[in-house]
Amino acid sequence: MIEILSYILGFLTLIMVITAVHEAGHFYVARFFEVKILDFSIGMGKSLKSWIGKDGTSYNLRLFPIGGYVKMLGEEVSDIKGPSGQDSFVSKKYYQKVFILFAGPLANFILAVLIFTLLNIYGSSTLSSKVGYILPDSKAEIASVEEGDIIVEVDGKKVETRAEVQISLSRRLGESGVINLLIDSEGTLEEKSILIQDWLIGEEPKDLLVSLGIGLPITAEIGSVIKEGPAHRAGILSGDIISSIGAESVSSWSQIKKIINNSVGLPLEIKLIRDGKEISKNVYPMLSDSNWIIGIASANKFSEDSFVYKSYSPHMAFINAINQTYSTVIDSFVFLYKMITGYVSPKNLGGPVMIGQFAGDTILYGGIYSFLMLMSFVSIGLGVINLVPIPILDGGQICLLTIERLKGSPISPKTLDFVYRVGLSMVLFLMIFVFINDISRLSGA
Repeated sequence: MIEILSYILGFLTLIMVITAVHEAGHFYVARFFEVKILDFSIGMGKSLKSWIGKDGTSYNLRLFPIGGYVKMLGEEVSDIKGPSGQDSFVSKKYYQKVFILFAGPLANFILAVLIFTLLNIYGSSTLSSKVGYILPDSKAEIASVEEGDIIVEVDGKKVETRAEVQISLSRRLGESGVINLLIDSEGTLEEKSILIQDWLIGEEPKDLLVSLGIGLPITAEIGSVIKEGPAHRAGILSGDIISSIGAESVSSWSQIKKIINNSVGLPLEIKLIRDGKEISKNVYPMLSDSNWIIGIASANKFSEDSFVYKSYSPHMAFINAINQTYSTVIDSFVFLYKMITGYVSPKNLGGPVMIGQFAGDTILYGGIYSFLMLMSFVSIGLGVINLVPIPILDGGQICLLTIERLKGSPISPKTLDFVYRVGLSMVLFLMIFVFINDISRLSGA
């Protein structure tokens, strides 16, 4: 129950904030160009709370907290009546109308810059670009990437964290060629080339590094022991840390699986660290689904040297925030292009349910830092989507204004009505599609 409430609370908070910022962008720029605002609404549907401001604008909080709008005088030709046309939207110059429309997405980008700046100043510990276990016969193993290596660059772009590596790799989705990695291997820089062919084209990848065969740097701590399994019978407990198996020292979980499976059932001497003391246990592996196991599971803890702390001065935090926002905007447009052209699966799109789940999880497990980080990315996503040239969205309206500018005369009301209907249909289809994606994720389909 608490988890569901956190999803709802997280979603409502996140959506209300970024929607209010988006509409405020339209509102204040329209006011700057002396356009009369008739209605400023957050949410859609029936008005729950309404009041009239000193400026004559009707302010509304509406029933459904998804979306919002700013209704300006003269958005339609029929709205202009006599002298009032001077403070109408359609009476303004082309560049003024374009800037009013662009102000919504711009406000979302500015919000992201501000959040990134604060988070960069505050600083945080995040998972570094250290390589974890290497999957057998994977692209990474073929390229001779080894566990413990640190990825310094991806295709010439510097990276420090696992998230930055993932973002750089996402730019190569659906492509063929070579992914170039610069690796720090025990202080020596080495170049590694990973061959890709139509990489993950049309698929829904959850972890791009794992898709290449590069796992997380998980420690050798035991999380659980199967009852009556070989490890349990030998007296191994949850929380024990495996330091060696036979003559081989162990530092990560992947080594454990590999050594045990290679034992072909022969007895193993396993040395453990328990309460700061080293103890030894003899274990007899058993065969399960063609693999030798001893009945233990990982605690899924990261090694201490797998984290990097990043913090910036106010000036550098702001510069870095601008770069982060710009890079994310460009990557978002590239992602949309690849999805339209079939290089990326449209199943990667998510809607309100996914956003709510992520927002709730960040509140429960990630704290305010993770929630604000999510808010910045969703804010950028809202700005990018609104710039897509679909009628009824900001980008589509800018395109229509540009067409009128080029042809030197207004588009006919009949044509406008048709393109707006098409645009509305496209948006409704997109909403239904992402909702189905959300339900599929929840059901595991």
